[in-house]
Amino acid sequence: MIGPLTTANSLGDLALVLCVAAVTTVIFQAMRQPVVVGYLVAGMAVGPHLRVPLLANYDRIHTLSEFGVILLMFALGLEFSVRKLIKLGPTSGFITAIQVGLMIWLGYICGKVMGWTPLESIFTGAFLSISSTTIVAKAYEEVSTSQRLRDLVFGVLLMEDLTAVVELAILTALASGTHVSAPMLFTTVAHLVIFLALLIGIGILVVPRVIRLVVRLNRPETTLIASVGIAFGLALLAEHAGYSVALGAFLGGSLVAESGEIHSIEHLVAPVRDLFGAVFFVSVGMMIDPALIAEHWLALIFLVGAVIVGKVVAVGFGSLMSGAGILTSVEAGMSLAQIGEFSFIIAGVGLQLNATRDFIYTLAVAVSAITTFTTPFMIRAAEPVGDFVASHFPEPVAVLQSLYDSWMERVRIASAARAERASLRWPIAVITGSAIAIGAILIFNEIDPLDFTTMASHLLQMTYFDAGLVVDVVALIVCTPFALSLYYGSRRLAISIAMRAIPFTTRKTLEPRWATAEQALIEMLQLTILLGVVMPLVAIVQPFMEPVEGVGIVVIAALLMGFVVWRSARLMQGQMRAAVQLLSASFTAREETDGHPPLREHELPGIGSLTAVRIMPDCAVAGRTFRDLDIRNSTGATVVAIARGEEGFHAPEPGEIIRTGDVLELAGSSDAIEAAAAVLNAKSEDAPPSAHNAPAVASPTARS
Repeated sequence: MIGPLTTANSLGDLALVLCVAAVTTVIFQAMRQPVVVGYLVAGMAVGPHLRVPLLANYDRIHTLSEFGVILLMFALGLEFSVRKLIKLGPTSGFITAIQVGLMIWLGYICGKVMGWTPLESIFTGAFLSISSTTIVAKAYEEVSTSQRLRDLVFGVLLMEDLTAVVELAILTALASGTHVSAPMLFTTVAHLVIFLALLIGIGILVVPRVIRLVVRLNRPETTLIASVGIAFGLALLAEHAGYSVALGAFLGGSLVAESGEIHSIEHLVAPVRDLFGAVFFVSVGMMIDPALIAEHWLALIFLVGAVIVGKVVAVGFGSLMSGAGILTSVEAGMSLAQIGEFSFIIAGVGLQLNATRDFIYTLAVAVSAITTFTTPFMIRAAEPVGDFVASHFPEPVAVLQSLYDSWMERVRIASAARAERASLRWPIAVITGSAIAIGAILIFNEIDPLDFTTMASHLLQMTYFDAGLVVDVVALIVCTPFALSLYYGSRRLAISIAMRAIPFTTRKTLEPRWATAEQALIEMLQLTILLGVVMPLVAIVQPFMEPVEGVGIVVIAALLMGFVVWRSARLMQGQMRAAVQLLSASFTAREETDGHPPLREHELPGIGSLTAVRIMPDCAVAGRTFRDLDIRNSTGATVVAIARGEEGFHAPEPGEIIRTGDVLELAGSSDAIEAAAAVLNAKSEDAPPSAHNAPAVASPTARS
């Protein structure tokens, strides 16, 4: 009997892996399937768990796969300069807080339902909370995506990687029996901030200058070696500082991007990145053990479902609340529905410290492998799913979302333009202090180190259970002032942000009929702030509570959130009718266009910026109905009003036919307006462009 083909050195391992990967990727390309899936199949073929007469040494392949991680992350960092990362920080941080908080909570609940220990459940929630930058980067190479989506997704992924560093410190302390305290958390975060500040501060002074100098030599091989050397050097520096090589390599790419010489570097790095990237994905496939997966198949189904559903909901909703738009939010959620390399590290720490049993690590690998399989298909299906979700949004909520996207865009512009942020410090301090106090009280109540329950039972002459209820009520009463501080602090912060973003004159001089729009905006902003605080708080407190208590809190929060959104949507619906009246009184549809696509922007009190688009004689949309075009669902923009000759302005009806000379008043983010204007301005000899790849309108008026 012929034994399996084995290799004796790294060269043999690399040759075997690449040959098998070449065969599987050719097959999967012919089947029009993602090549990442082919790499995973190749890994299973050369791994130790299948009876295939091929066997590569996993330890050696794993070492080589580190090169793939470094090069993939470096190439990704080239797309994100340091300035761009800073700009994406607030939005990405908010979405990450929602996603990580929900997934830690959901993972803990899953662990408890399956009968695992509290510590195993905590580790499960932690490794489910971190998506895979490497997998998403590879999947995006094969699917055309918008730059806006890429910026959003990779911004969130970077923030998740930073969050994973803090998670590892906390989990290590928990597993080793060390008390997790506020000073320990502060020290961990402070070390991370100092490391990033030093690395970026020194790197931005040195790396761009070095790269520009090397590129001037006009020697491609020198440019490649210098760039890859920076990637590996910063990866090694990050590893010695106690962080991941992926973080250092990504920041290396961002610093190189500051040189402005990306076009000279990207095409040089790509072949090396693809080579070792393939080795990385093969190494993931080698870890898949079908026998253990079959043994724990029910837990695997639970966790895979939690990852896919939880991340789609958490990232999608967080993106919606950050003003990303319905379609982009759905695409972001479906892009991040996987776990990856950081999850292996977290699960491995639990195994090494005897905090978890060995099957937990196997499940982490299996969940990663399965979600790696599904990620390319999820990304491909994201656009039609997004269209479906957008088309089934309730009318009032869809209108509110369009306006909210425009408001949040103004918030980001105002935040970037203003240097004075002193007015925000006090509300932020109140919110932070209140959240910490509430968490501490709830945890203290659940632990009950002074045994207040027994004392209450003796003092009040009641059963232990009834005494426990009394103590819980007292704890909630003690939390009440801090809950009120959290509410009013978030309200104050929402008002400060709203007044910066929307050019209301003053709250005193604003007409009463427009106050409802201001109220809707402030309520939505306050909801966004509270969501970003409460979700991580629930994740932290949940391990000290019964699962049913945590589920109850989440359900109540979801119901309250739904009520606020629906109330704001109804307020804005009435506001839109008032907007049509104001347009009729203030604007005329008679404009000289000189043959140019008419775009005119103006401010409407309580609504924000509107863009007027005239339907020209040669536009293909003339003669079609608003229902046929479905502007809002396909682009994210809302038609607030339509002006038609002597008829003046009125709210459009779904069955109303668009005519030549009509002027449509559009509201929404700049991307949504550009997509809608491109559809409306399409010439009659051409089919109206798809909203997802609509060309930008030529020289649109800058937003104020």
